[in-house]
Amino acid sequence: MYFVEWLMRRTLTASKKDITGFEGDMKQFEKATEKYGKQYRGMQERQVSDVPSDARSIYRMNDTYMDVRTFFDEWRGGVTIGLSPLLLGLLSFPFLFLIPLLDVFFYGVWPATGDVATNESYVAAVGMWVIWFVMVAAFVYLFWIFRMECLVQRHIVVRFNRKTRKIYINRPNFAGGNQVYDWDDVVASVDPDDQVVTKQRKREILMLFFFKQRTGAEYHDVVFLGAPLRSDHELYALWEYIRRYMEEGPGSIPAPKCIPRFPWPWRSLLAPWSFLENKWAAAPWSPGMIALVVIVSPLMLIHAVAHWCSLLLCWPTYWPRQLRRESTATKRL
Repeated sequence: MYFVEWLMRRTLTASKKDITGFEGDMKQFEKATEKYGKQYRGMQERQVSDVPSDARSIYRMNDTYMDVRTFFDEWRGGVTIGLSPLLLGLLSFPFLFLIPLLDVFFYGVWPATGDVATNESYVAAVGMWVIWFVMVAAFVYLFWIFRMECLVQRHIVVRFNRKTRKIYINRPNFAGGNQVYDWDDVVASVDPDDQVVTKQRKREILMLFFFKQRTGAEYHDVVFLGAPLRSDHELYALWEYIRRYMEEGPGSIPAPKCIPRFPWPWRSLLAPWSFLENKWAAAPWSPGMIALVVIVSPLMLIHAVAHWCSLLLCWPTYWPRQLRRESTATKRL
């Protein structure tokens, strides 16, 4: 679901009128961006981990570019579940009720019984059409929410191109749109001066910041990278994997176990499991964890089905022609 990206975009591009009451917070944020923009300049050349890892986050890699997934791919299905009754009603209502009810207007008979239509029949037929139009209006009004995970590109993809030394972000327009940034301008959510990281199980996000002071763009930008990472150790390992690929080439890192872009149904089963993975790892096969999995398994199955349906209602990520030309690969790994 792209709600977080949409919300972040709205926040970063907010006008002074929109942030009334939060001017102090925005000034502090701007000071922080200037600080980190200077402090972490050149971090692309500094090693932060001895064990680079793909962290289950690579779609494709070759000697020219590497495509990396973003964090919130598992956070989809809720909108599909919430709006599915409205959508199913919108599609089925005409066939179940509206088309048969045309007999009332054209032939003067009630379709279910064949009896002569009365005044009440005409009122009921008009009422059913009104209900359907209300459903259409509700769907149109809520369509922007529906687009957060359906009828939109299937994934946000971040491409790291060694040939051009640029980062390409491919995402829907409402979530920030396609952007191109210089590799040397990125600031990652790792501290090059602190390589003391733990393997404690917790959900981590690798964030890449593109501050306008460095990029020359009108607004700041941020992208949430990688699968749900299991520790800050894995977070640093993923950044080191990307850093070495861009600075030293694919020969300096282990070959990735690429994840498929096609929406295989069994991969959707992994989406709800990702929310329990760390808890399970902390106490595998314990009675409490087994009971928790059994209790929530129906919800996990519903989430998995909704997750898969949302993917099927989307289309594959499409790269503009110019970006495809810049990403022509000579060898795929």
